[in-house]
Amino acid sequence: MQNPRLRIYYETGSDALFVTFHGGLLYWCCAKPGVTVDPADDTRVRQTVDGWHSTSIGGEPLRTDRLSGALLRVQGFRGTICAVELLSYLLGRINDELPPAVTVADEARASYLAAIEDLIDLLTWQDFELLVDLIFAGSGWRRLGSLGKTQKSLDLELQLPTTGEIAFIQVKSEASTSTLQDYLQRFASYDKYDRMFFAWHKGSVERPAESADVVLLDRARIASMALDAGLASWLRDKVS
Repeated sequence: MQNPRLRIYYETGSDALFVTFHGGLLYWCCAKPGVTVDPADDTRVRQTVDGWHSTSIGGEPLRTDRLSGALLRVQGFRGTICAVELLSYLLGRINDELPPAVTVADEARASYLAAIEDLIDLLTWQDFELLVDLIFAGSGWRRLGSLGKTQKSLDLELQLPTTGEIAFIQVKSEASTSTLQDYLQRFASYDKYDRMFFAWHKGSVERPAESADVVLLDRARIASMALDAGLASWLRDKVS
């Protein structure tokens, strides 16, 4: 057998790692030694040790949109078998081992988010409402109107133009579990809204199980959304 790629398929042991790409995912497996021949069509087959996997060891889906472009280049190989140059990166992703630079970035983001939460604590209830409004506007939601406003409370009606989805959002400076339950009952009685957002600034709220049409936005989640929306500098300026 002169073809070195075919030798890999036939002769490598069960410690060899095989990968392929399908449906936007990376799949990996280890193969049992030995090749069997299907007499029906003369196909050469190696059985896997425990099947093909499309997740990391920890269960994280190995989506191609979250993998290095350098690794994805092997998809363009015009053949059946080729070597993977970024072997250490590939093994790291399968074993849930992050590159040091990613770990540093994650730690920096966590520290920054904690600081943003502290900034949110300093907002007046009016500025907190404005922050929530800016977050939704920046993510594509368009305000249809204000449904009502009382002290430290604001109801908004929003639409997502790309889908036509209409949402009801309640922004509370302070909230409690009973407040949330009251708005959940109101939302259940409405027919025109596809989703409800409940955002609050301060207070203790016992969180029920979220559904696709009810989204709860506490201070930590709003801090993450504000950072992603580029509003960290706006927050700093508001409280400085």
